[in-house]
Parts: sequence; structure tokens; C-alpha cells
Amino acid sequence: MRDIVILVGILALIPMILKRPYIGVLAWTWIALLNPHREAFGFSTALRPNLLIVLVTLIAFVISSEKKTWPGGKLAMSFAIFIGWTTLTTLLAPDPADSLVFYTDFVVKMAIHMAILLIVINTPHRLISLVWTFALSLGYHAVKIALVTLASGFVIGRYTGFGPADTMIDDRNHFAVAMLMLAPLLFFLWKHADHKVMRNLALAGMIACFLAVIGSFSRGGLITMVAMVAFLWTKTNRKLLSGAFMGITVLCAMAFAPQEYKDRIGTTFSGIGEQESAYADDDDLDESFCLRLATWQIGLDMTLDSPVLGNGLRSIQNHDIATDYLDPDNHICGHKEKYGVRAAHNIYVEVMTDSGFVGLGLFVFIIASTWLSCGRTARRTRGNAELLWAHDLAKMIQVSVTGYAIGGMLLSLAYYDGYFLLVCMAIVLDRVVSEQLGEVEPRRAPARKPRTRRRAAPAE
Repeated sequence: MRDIVILVGILALIPMILKRPYIGVLAWTWIALLNPHREAFGFSTALRPNLLIVLVTLIAFVISSEKKTWPGGKLAMSFAIFIGWTTLTTLLAPDPADSLVFYTDFVVKMAIHMAILLIVINTPHRLISLVWTFALSLGYHAVKIALVTLASGFVIGRYTGFGPADTMIDDRNHFAVAMLMLAPLLFFLWKHADHKVMRNLALAGMIACFLAVIGSFSRGGLITMVAMVAFLWTKTNRKLLSGAFMGITVLCAMAFAPQEYKDRIGTTFSGIGEQESAYADDDDLDESFCLRLATWQIGLDMTLDSPVLGNGLRSIQNHDIATDYLDPDNHICGHKEKYGVRAAHNIYVEVMTDSGFVGLGLFVFIIASTWLSCGRTARRTRGNAELLWAHDLAKMIQVSVTGYAIGGMLLSLAYYDGYFLLVCMAIVLDRVVSEQLGEVEPRRAPARKPRTRRRAAPAE
């Protein structure tokens, strides 16, 4: 039954997409983040609904008479250059066939998605629609895991598979960071939603995000959450009151948290453990961290041998490439038996190994520019009642990007759609604010006022 509902729902979107290409971008975002076909158990699991939506959206985009204008700006240009550089390093990789697999499965789809998004999401209404699509898509997984966490008595964390299967957020740690990136946007929607039902929905989603992070038992997620809350605290006006509230919340959470969760989180601050952990995929923090350090050293050695072009996508976990950089005398804090070719577990090392120091520079520039762009937008709109929504959205995107930049230091999540959607939101928001302030020409003219006395609908 689920399969039929999903298939009918996707097919029903086609006429709307052909009429309005921006709906195709929203549908594309929905499928990229939610992966609805993976929530069924029949024939739809083998389908590729994203391919159908992509093709229809591209057709609608080409045939649409709507003016197609690039938003402009250094951030949008740096994103385009980063994708171009990644394409070049993929083609020139030592193992181009293996590199192209990841490129075609993830990078090129993400790049086309973001490029069309930057062109067709060109009004405040469409930008808010994108934020809602982002929130509802990831929010589904937040609510699902939160409910399972409560129903299981907070023991779900010992299992694997939290996000959609075979996606970048399937892993517990990746999932936790994705939930923390979502929470600030839900806070924005809770504050600015027009209807009480929608505000309550956003509030429930925000609570679900934090429950899902706790349920994941992700220590990296905990560290990221603490860093994000600390950063958010610096943005509050009443620091003493908000600090006291946060402190009381933490104490209450620790008081009611199950002992199993406390035991696992306690290892975050412990030294070398003597007992084996109950978690098959992550035995001991000391061992896990030492192996990460070893992998980062391998990544640095690989990049030093090819500092400009790097070694191609996913090269650090390519046995044919990375094995030569293993140090046979490296005991790695006494864990030599587990020393080997592994994933980067760091977005910066991942990009550095993939695309050299040039790619790393572009990647860091995009993160920093997104953060600074949001700060600039918040300053430009401060005190403007009509642009209060833009002021708050800019600050919340900034918090989400902070979580990604910190949480990504322990994760292989460099090419995650959710992060690049935040980058594109920041680009579109900057352009929309400039239009609202009369600094640039609108990319899309506002809807004509109807001749009848009925209230005009907002521009799409």
C-alpha cells in the first residue's frame, strides 16, 4: 500500500512541476532528504523517483518562460568553482573509474540540484517554501527516531541505521549532526509560522530533533550540540536568564536520562578504557580517536604527494590508492590490529584528500563565506520590521552552519545535500534582502494586482 501511495504522490506532482519549475526543485529537495521510497517495502524500493523528478524538473526549467537569472555574488561563484574543481580532480584522479562512481551518485546530482535552485528560488515565498520542505523532509526522520527512542526506553542507540538506508545520514553520527542542523530552522519556523498548527508542528519537530540526537547515543552529536547551544547563547539578549534556563535544562536532562546513556556519554571524557564497550561499531573513544588521527595523517601524506589536484573522490578509503600510505610501524595507541584503510571521518581531510589544498581552500571559503553572509544579512535587517523574518532566518542558518563546521570534524559528510542547501538558502536570502532594500533589481517581478476587490495573493 505504501508503494502505491508513494508512486501516485510522485506522479501527481508532474503536472504541477511542468507548470511551475520551482515546485520541481521543492520535490527534488523532498526526495533527496526524505528518500520516501526507502520507507516502503515493495516495488517502490527499487524505483528511482528522484530520477523521474529530476528529468521532469529539467524539462520544465528549459521550457519555462520565466526569466532565469543567476543570483550573483562571491558565494554563489565560489560554489560553482568548487564543483568545477571537484569535477576536474575526479577526471584526473589516479583511479578515475572509482572516483566517478561517487561523483555521479552524489556530487553531480547535488550540483545540478543546487544550480537550478539558485535560479528558480527567487522570491521570499519560494525561499520560505524551501525552508519548510527542508524541515518537513528531515523532520520526518527526527520524529520517527524520537518516537522509537521513547518507546525503546532510550536503548535504540546501541543499534545502527538511523536515517534512510544507503544515504549519507544512515550512520548514527551523521544522523545526529543532520538533526542538529535542522533544529535551528525549526526554531525559525516556530517563531514565524502564520498558523498555530504550523508553529506547534515546528516546536514538536524541534523537540524531536534533540530526542533523536540523544537516542542516537552519538558522542560527536553531543559535542556538536553543546557547541551550537553555546554559540546560540552568545546571540541572546538576556544572557543571564537564558544561561540559567539552559543550565537547568541540562541538569534535568541528565537527571532523567537512562543509565545506559550516561555510561556511553561518560566515555567521551574518560581515558583509555579497560573494558570492552557494548557497542559493536565503536568500542572505545581512545581507540576510535587514535584511529581517526592515523587516518588524518594518511590523508595529509596523500595530499602532500598531490597537493594541487588531490587523489580523487573517496580516495582515502580506496585500498588501491591509500594502502601505500599505511605505516607498518605505526602502533596507533596500541591498536595496530585495527589500523588500516578507513573513511576520512573529517570533512576537511576528506576534501583535502579528494581535491588537494585548492579544493580544501574553496571548501573552507564556502563555509566561512556562508557564515559571514548570514551575519551581514542579520546586521542589514536588524530593526526592520518587514524583514524580521530575514534577520531571524540568517541567524538560524548561521547556527546550522556552525553545527556542520564543528560536527563535520569527526564525520565524512563533506558532500551532504543538507549542508549545500543551507549554503544556497544563504545565497538566495542575501539576494532577496538586497532586492527588498532596493539595492538590486528583483529577479522576478511581483504578481500583478487583480482588478477585482479580492485580496491579491502573494508572489510565488
